[in-house]
Amino acid sequence: MTGGLLGRLTNASVLEAARRFVGPGVVPEPVNLGVNHVYRCADLALRFTHSGMRDEAYLTPPLAWLRHLEQAGAPVCAPRASRNGKLIEQLQQDDDTFLVTAVQWVTGPRLSALTPTEDLYHAFGRSIGQLHRLTEYFALPPGTAPMIFAEQRRPFPEWAELWHRAAPDAAGHPTLRRAFERLTPEVDRWSNSGAGFGLMHGDLRPGNAIWDGQRAVIIDFDEPVWAPLANDLARAALELSEPVAARLLPHLIAGYRTELRLEEVWVERLPLLTAARCALMAAWSVGDGSSQASRGSGAVVSVDRLVQRLERWLTGSPDRA
Repeated sequence: MTGGLLGRLTNASVLEAARRFVGPGVVPEPVNLGVNHVYRCADLALRFTHSGMRDEAYLTPPLAWLRHLEQAGAPVCAPRASRNGKLIEQLQQDDDTFLVTAVQWVTGPRLSALTPTEDLYHAFGRSIGQLHRLTEYFALPPGTAPMIFAEQRRPFPEWAELWHRAAPDAAGHPTLRRAFERLTPEVDRWSNSGAGFGLMHGDLRPGNAIWDGQRAVIIDFDEPVWAPLANDLARAALELSEPVAARLLPHLIAGYRTELRLEEVWVERLPLLTAARCALMAAWSVGDGSSQASRGSGAVVSVDRLVQRLERWLTGSPDRA
């Protein structure tokens, strides 16, 4: 995905960003030219977006959250300021404005590139639990602008709001329409209860965690959302087949519970949360005209695969892939 607005980014602008964050004479290496363009620059990962895609209001809350998590000792990719002391640098290139942020480079393979084992998913669950536990006392300054929608009640978007905004796109697809009709009452019911809710990562797939040899370090904080925290656990297991998920989910949950309490009711809801995540991802992709719901890192989840999984869930057929 190298076209579009980010496709206009020139080598000169990339070098200018490297100069601002690291210094002159450093040549960044591209590592991911997807939804963001990511370059390795010395011990940093430089992330580029375009002002036509995301603005400072979108980028500011996740960076504040990341800074809090780093200071609290969470296993995350730590944000890094430029040499001018800015967490967000603006690069003007003719009529284009690019926004650049940086995080500490994390060395190691993505979990999606490793064989899924019980120990690995226990460690993954523990990192997710740490993330949620250390977020409990995080708060943004009053008056922080909302990330996406002007009418948001909180700076971070809410799960139910994203769900209802995706419903029109789901309505045009028979399987997605059935899934939304079945799941919307549950989404609304859970959204009216504060128990088990909080700020979660939003896209905690194995491709967004890096094994540094000791722990799973969580990266890519582009989609934080106020939602049931167990949604992060559902997403962590979404790309596993049913037999593998059945074997590894208890270890993911056990790792999580070493850090934070997880009510059994949310464990029981994981199949519904997984189905809701499939439906939401597929609806977003249908709305964007894309055939892929996940790009750039880790496993690619196609709309067809998500729909097939939803069809199995709707009919009660097991997934034996």
